[in-house]
Amino acid sequence: MTEDLERRLEDLTARVPEGRPDVAFVVTGGGRLKRRRAALGALASIAMIGVVAVGLIAIDLDLPRGFDPTAQTAAPTEHRSDPEKSPAVAPSNQPLEPGDLKAPPPVTVRFSDQSIDLHAWTYCYGNGCINGAPPDNPPEVGQPGEVIVEFPLSEWSFTASFSPAGEECGRIQQVPLKPTGDRKFLLRPAGYAGAYDVTLFGRGNGSLSTTFRWTTPTDGPLPNPKARLAVLANPDGDIDSYGVELEVTNLARTPRRASATVTVEASSGDALSFKVTRADGRCFPEGTVYWDGPDSEGLAAAELGNQPFTYKVELMLDGERYVASATWPDDEIAGNEPSVPLHFTPNLPLFRSSTMRS
Repeated sequence: MTEDLERRLEDLTARVPEGRPDVAFVVTGGGRLKRRRAALGALASIAMIGVVAVGLIAIDLDLPRGFDPTAQTAAPTEHRSDPEKSPAVAPSNQPLEPGDLKAPPPVTVRFSDQSIDLHAWTYCYGNGCINGAPPDNPPEVGQPGEVIVEFPLSEWSFTASFSPAGEECGRIQQVPLKPTGDRKFLLRPAGYAGAYDVTLFGRGNGSLSTTFRWTTPTDGPLPNPKARLAVLANPDGDIDSYGVELEVTNLARTPRRASATVTVEASSGDALSFKVTRADGRCFPEGTVYWDGPDSEGLAAAELGNQPFTYKVELMLDGERYVASATWPDDEIAGNEPSVPLHFTPNLPLFRSSTMRS
């Protein structure tokens, strides 16, 4: 897929109304869709976009809240509390393959003496992409102390995102899975013990996301704050901007007051400073602050001169000042381009049990 087409798809994503935050995209013809803006909340609708010779065709399907396209043909599973139950593999859902798309193989999650096969609800694989939303009630694995994730394709890696089950705006923690050989990965609990919807994100010759529910019996590592900034992009060698985004996650708590000023300086020394626009009216995970825009300042920054560019950020959280800097494009986050990571001084407030656990 060309950069121009990717940008047109991102522009369509940005125009989805506030009340329709979750969108699914289907891209055919060998293209790869890179979603820049995260969809939050339960699935309210699915929009399918097919790439054809004459341009883009958009189909908007109004579906009930919580609709899970992978669950419509799911077979019933056996009750796990049956004491006579022998080791078995739970029946899997059917792959989500609209049109001519070919879904990736299922991800197998092994726990105790059982396993479940999970098909992706979002993927880029083979001849296209589909981008949906996780089911309201994903398959459950119970309370094992750890799980093993298996995937039949080589050279793939996996990350797990833990989100409190049933909490639409709960704190989210991401951890990498540890490879154990033979295309297997070990996953242990993260965060405080409790019920989580765990989304596995796989990346290799393509990408996929799939979700299961796990009631972790023990505490795991707690998250540290992270921050990223996106201002400039470099499609086809030309400096441009697809919008301004600043995101801080896993703070001790969501601040009541938050503001940020960004300075972009070109290699020539020409610079531009502006205040970023805090996004509101949407459900963000606890401990997350997100700024979106103004896009016009990003376009103005693209006219400053040549790369490399220096980003400087001054952050104010409930009256406390934090500063960070980064270099673009040198510091770009692999897999999340054109964002760069930000490391603030002093350190951002940590989420810890002594004062933060609820």
